[in-house]
Amino acid sequence: MTLRLPHWVPALYESLHRGPELGFREHRTAGLLAEVLGREGFAVTRGIGGTGLTAVLGSGPGPVVAARAELDALPLQERTGEAFASEVDGVMHACGHDLHLAALAGAAAQLAARPDLPPGRIVLILQPAEELGSGAARMVDDGLAEAVPRLDLLLGQHVSAMAPVGVLVSTPGTALAATDTLTVTARAPGGHTGSPDSGPDPVLFAASVTQRLHTVVGRDVPPFEQAVVSVPGIVAPSAPGLRAPCAAVTVNIRTFDERVRETILDRVEALVRAEAAAAGLAFGDDVRLTRDTHVPRVENTARIRDRLAALHESRLSVRHLTVPPALASDDVSVLIRAFGCPAVYWFVGSGEPGGRLGRVRPACHTDEYLPHPATLAVATAAMREALLAGLSGDLSEPAGQADQPALTG
Repeated sequence: MTLRLPHWVPALYESLHRGPELGFREHRTAGLLAEVLGREGFAVTRGIGGTGLTAVLGSGPGPVVAARAELDALPLQERTGEAFASEVDGVMHACGHDLHLAALAGAAAQLAARPDLPPGRIVLILQPAEELGSGAARMVDDGLAEAVPRLDLLLGQHVSAMAPVGVLVSTPGTALAATDTLTVTARAPGGHTGSPDSGPDPVLFAASVTQRLHTVVGRDVPPFEQAVVSVPGIVAPSAPGLRAPCAAVTVNIRTFDERVRETILDRVEALVRAEAAAAGLAFGDDVRLTRDTHVPRVENTARIRDRLAALHESRLSVRHLTVPPALASDDVSVLIRAFGCPAVYWFVGSGEPGGRLGRVRPACHTDEYLPHPATLAVATAAMREALLAGLSGDLSEPAGQADQPALTG
């Protein structure tokens, strides 16, 4: 099978990369994709969950196979030095969402042009704010399930710097971790730095709670379990000579097991309460803990995933390898649960050809990350063949043998 692209796909990719937009602000991005997919014969519906959109091709009986891609970028200043680098100050496609979109559009166009396309329907879901962990839920709450046919299969793919170009990787069963994002806020009257004894210091509280939170996994999680507790940000607006009157600590938790998750959430609250008391702040009044988002873990339907891996290797000049679950997360899991359908999510290698599996630099979510140029063709072909196999029934589960995905975590 060919890895050739529609002639316009590289230009679409570069345009998306030059004009990144943050979550729920992806108006230009959504407009570009709506125009392209409408031109290729898809029925497009915009404005689902704000900037989200769907595109449907086909009608009548047959499987309904869907694919999801993400519209948003990250708040980073790009330092790749590429000719098509971001032209938006402080915003960058550092996670490959621009490539996901271009590959999905290219795959959809190739299928739409086939005179022998099997009967059924292709549904594309272009989702806002994946990086915020809330875009999928916003689309579901805004009636996504009523806007598209009932899905028989949901597909998703993502670039990975941890595999070389020409290699796909995925996991049967649990593929990605659940994630919770919390915010701890502390407020006090403030004051002059020359009078440190005049009241509680929210910055000192934030520093203390940050240190204590990083002990949770080592002291409260069994050694044979996997989990991460991190503090990706502390905000405390102030000025020289001013004790900041407020501080906000962002807490990110990643888990595979629901019991571990609940243990960590309980322990985080206990530590915040204790540190508040030690700082002379009242929990519930001066200090508040809010749970902002919860993204469930991603579950691949194992037998369908295995069929797709074999199909990718037989039809394309790629390898599709099995890897352990990753502590990354993706709110495509919210869509999987909302539709209650089987799903397969895989990664497309974007590193230098011939490289090994494992951590490399620059990695995703860094200001120098850019997929290898050949990644776009591989991702387009991988998604095209997956959608086609779903329509053809090559990925169908035998009656009574479908995996039953766990709905916890």
